Amino acid sequence: MPSSRDFPARPFARHGAEIDRAEALAIVREQIAVLDLDLSGLTVVVGAATGYQALAASAAALANAGRVIALARMSARHPNLAAAADSTLAFSRYANVSERVEITHRIDSRRWLDVDLVANCLQVAPISRSLTELLPSRAVVSLMAEPWELCPGVVDFDACDEAGIKVAALNLSHPAIDLLPEFARLCCALLDDAGVDQRAARLAIVCNTPYAPFLEHMLREDGARVSVFSHPVLLSDDPWDVVVVAMRPSSKPPMDINSLGRIARNSRRTLLVQFSGGIDRSAASYFGLRVWPPKRLTRGQLGLPFDVLGPAPTIRRLTGGLKAAEAAYRDAELGKDSVGFLVKTGSEAVGREHA
Repeated sequence: MPSSRDFPARPFARHGAEIDRAEALAIVREQIAVLDLDLSGLTVVVGAATGYQALAASAAALANAGRVIALARMSARHPNLAAAADSTLAFSRYANVSERVEITHRIDSRRWLDVDLVANCLQVAPISRSLTELLPSRAVVSLMAEPWELCPGVVDFDACDEAGIKVAALNLSHPAIDLLPEFARLCCALLDDAGVDQRAARLAIVCNTPYAPFLEHMLREDGARVSVFSHPVLLSDDPWDVVVVAMRPSSKPPMDINSLGRIARNSRRTLLVQFSGGIDRSAASYFGLRVWPPKRLTRGQLGLPFDVLGPAPTIRRLTGGLKAAEAAYRDAELGKDSVGFLVKTGSEAVGREHA
C-alpha cells in the first residue's frame, strides 16, 4: 500500500512554464549515472519536441550515443516543426552535445539500416511493419512506456517479432523511475484545474490502470470521499459530484452513451473529469453533462501533460526508456525488478518478460 512519502508536496508547475535548463541538465546527468546508461557507439532515433520531451536527444548524447537523430514530424498535437527543432537543438547546445544531434524531418530508407535504438514517440510512431522492414535485426524498439499505456496500433509487435527486433518496455515501478505515484499527482492536479473541492465532493474514480491504488490513496489522504471502479459498467448508481475517467487507451471510449446515460439519470450535475481514456463527448453533451478539460483530447493524450510536474518525471521516463532499450540491445541479464522488460509478440494486451 502506498504511503504518504510516495507523494511529494504540491503545488505544481503551470502550463508553458519556461524550462530551467540548469536544473534539467543536472537531473539528466544524475539519472544517467543512477541507471548507468551507456549508449556508446550506438545510433539512436528519438523525437524532436518541445517542453521537457525536447531533452530526449541530449540525454542520449550525454549517455555517449555515437549519433542521435531527432525526428521532427508534423502532427495534429504538435504542428510547429520549427519550435520542436529549436527546442531540441537549444538544449543540445546548452549541454554541449549538439555536434552529435541531428534534426531531420524524414529519415531516408537506407539510413534506417544504421539505427540501433528507436524510441517510440509521437514523431516516430506508428512503428509499423513497413518501418520494421527497414531496420536491421539487431535494432531495439523502446516503447518508452509500459504496454498498458499504448494506443492500439502504435507498435506492430508481430512485425517486430518476425524481423527479430526486440521491443523493450519501461518498468514504471522501478525505484529509479517510480512514475505510478506521479500519475496520481497529475490526476490530482487536473482535479485542481477543474475547480474540484476534493474534501467536499463525492468522487468516483473509474480506473483500470496500475496507478489506481496510488490515486485512491492520495485522494483519501487529502480528505476526499472516493470510490474506485475498474470499468464504467461497474459504476454504482449514486448521484456522484465528480466522475474521474482514468482508463487505458482503447479503440472505443469506455465511457460510452450507455454509461453516460446512467450517470445522467442519477445526477445531471455530475462533472466528468477526463484524465485518460475516452469519453463519448457527443453523448455527454446530449445528456447535459459537463466534461473537463473542455478541449477534446486526442486518443492516448492525458488531461494534463507530465511537464506540469516539473522536469524530473519526464526525465526519469526518457532515461529509463533508453536504459531498457540499451539493456535489451546488449543482451543484459536483468532480473524481474529491472528497469525494463521485453514485450513479446501479440497485441497491445501482450504479456511481458523481464529482460
